[in-house]
Amino acid sequence: MRERILLIGTARWAANLRRHSEVAQAQSGKGARAFDGQQFNLIVIDAASMYISGERICREMKARFPVAAQILISGLHRADSVSEADVILDADVTARQLRGAVSRLLSADPHDFLCCGPFRLNRTTRILHSHGRPIPLNPKLAGLIELLMCCPNQTLPRAHIMQAVWKTAYLGDTRTLYVHIRRAREVLEHDPENPVYLKTVRRQGYRFEIAENEKPAIGAGR
Repeated sequence: MRERILLIGTARWAANLRRHSEVAQAQSGKGARAFDGQQFNLIVIDAASMYISGERICREMKARFPVAAQILISGLHRADSVSEADVILDADVTARQLRGAVSRLLSADPHDFLCCGPFRLNRTTRILHSHGRPIPLNPKLAGLIELLMCCPNQTLPRAHIMQAVWKTAYLGDTRTLYVHIRRAREVLEHDPENPVYLKTVRRQGYRFEIAENEKPAIGAGR
């Protein structure tokens, strides 16, 4: 069965998307209401063609089609604050780049999400939603953050992290680990210089702290 895509905005991407999927079209968020009750695998919101940021449409579509993944082609400003969009693309995106993003999301396991506090990681696409921002990660950084999210409020020794992520217990050169911890803080923290979540435990390792009121929810689900 072919995947179903809802395209919101102009029809400029319709032919490209129809090569491999069934595509329904709406010229605006309001027009998309005509498809209420239908099922879609993916929603492509071409906010650039409507000269808007797309934030409101993203929120509305997530409420109407909660299972569908979302790609936002940003409008006047890059909408990094949009938490509902799984992928955000610039207005000058090429057809090849869009097709690549579509393929990654449609091939992803919709249940392969890891959630913990304000963070959500798609382990297939390696996209982290951190404080409402979708951030693509490289494989090692994704592996490190996945390990931290699986072990909230636990002190992880450096040797354990090296073995789990880099498949080695060698600690002769910890520069690689320090660099990745710094990069993890850049995507996890509001202020990487004063970490609230990823703490250093002196002479032991690192601890991913999630407060009780943030209700850690480790497991699958979109």
